[in-house]
Amino acid sequence: MAPSAQTPADEPGAERVLERFKPTTGMFVGWAGVVLAVLAVGYVVIGVHTLVGLRIALAAAFAGVLVWVSQLRPRVTAYTARLKLQGSVRDTLLPYVLIDEVTMGQTLNVWVGERRYVCIGIGRSLVSDMRQRGKAARQGSLAGKSRSREFSDKAEMAAPDQTAMSYHTFVVTRIEELVDQAKRELARRGGSTEGLHVRQPCAVPEIVALAVTALAFVVSLWV
Repeated sequence: MAPSAQTPADEPGAERVLERFKPTTGMFVGWAGVVLAVLAVGYVVIGVHTLVGLRIALAAAFAGVLVWVSQLRPRVTAYTARLKLQGSVRDTLLPYVLIDEVTMGQTLNVWVGERRYVCIGIGRSLVSDMRQRGKAARQGSLAGKSRSREFSDKAEMAAPDQTAMSYHTFVVTRIEELVDQAKRELARRGGSTEGLHVRQPCAVPEIVALAVTALAFVVSLWV
């Protein structure tokens, strides 16, 4: 289902998932942190029934939630009508027809006009990003190439064998394909982007969990 001017700007949960892009950063540190937090809470619950133990358990619980929202929650999902950039405590819902550019650096960057939206869950390492920038700088002849030609080149690279390209390139190429399809379908139907806008709903469960564990720990210090 391609987006049109009549597509409601509702939550993406009612739409079909087209692609779930796996996170490329923070997974090892994130899961290690969550496991350590769970072990700490479990140890206190089982064997340390003191006020100090309570404080340690609450601190570990807060740390576990913090690691979850900062390292494991950020990710990207492509739905039928919009792209969802899942952040730490806020998500960004971008209708494909509003997206102007997609780039990959240390984060995934999606541009709508002059506004940049990022997802820290997918990105190159600092060394890889610097190497990529250096390679791009050396290839000065590519500077004059249009974005449409770049997209065409990457799409052709993906066609014979998707595994031949890096995962970062695949993410950008796949999103650009969806953007291109959505804009062509909108033009074919003679629709407009009026009424479509970027939404940024808050991640209420995560915010509540952070607030409750932090408050409980602070209160325990005054007991």
